[in-house]
Amino acid sequence: MSTSRGSLADHPVIVIIGLVAAVVGLIVGVKELKGEDPAPPSVAGPTATDTFTAPTTPEAPRTPPSQEEDTPAPDDEPEAPEPTRDPVTRPVEEDTPEAAVVQTPGHTGALTVRIKLGSSGKTGPDTYRAGSRPGADTEVYDDTGRLDRGCYVKWTLSRGSEVVRRVTSGRCRPPSITLFNFEDSLDEPGSYTLTADVSTDWRQTGTESVAFEVVPG
Repeated sequence: MSTSRGSLADHPVIVIIGLVAAVVGLIVGVKELKGEDPAPPSVAGPTATDTFTAPTTPEAPRTPPSQEEDTPAPDDEPEAPEPTRDPVTRPVEEDTPEAAVVQTPGHTGALTVRIKLGSSGKTGPDTYRAGSRPGADTEVYDDTGRLDRGCYVKWTLSRGSEVVRRVTSGRCRPPSITLFNFEDSLDEPGSYTLTADVSTDWRQTGTESVAFEVVPG
């Protein structure tokens, strides 16, 4: 210890120079800290050493949306509003009796015609007494059944080749009276023929004849 103290005392100049250098270095360091400002970015651009570049991660490739994502599901589509329609007024249908519906005529096919002679003055299967008035009616049928209205009969009564009487009936089914009346047409004996020519509103036609004898009474 006595040796180091003695050596420093022997060189006072060196000690002073060291103190002065320390003070100067301290002053210079303080000035550098207070006096130097960083250059603004606009004046001097960053150098390669000052710029920090963050590592970039490559973006994953984007997958195009599938067709299912682009096209909305049928349930998601908005329903188009239905067009407004004016209410339709329908005629009120009247109730039709069941019998009338069943008997609605089709009126096709040929007619079947039958002549029915009355029994007044009848003396045999095809024989009548002179002066008799038996009367006659028709039965007319087509594919719908027996016809009444819309059906017409032209009667022709002949004795031999002579026409004795002609009558037209406005229907084919007898009402409360006989369709054909002989009146005095059978007063004379002879061979007679009664013919019924039938037509309908549906352009159907048919004919029938019946022959009989008139004998003196």
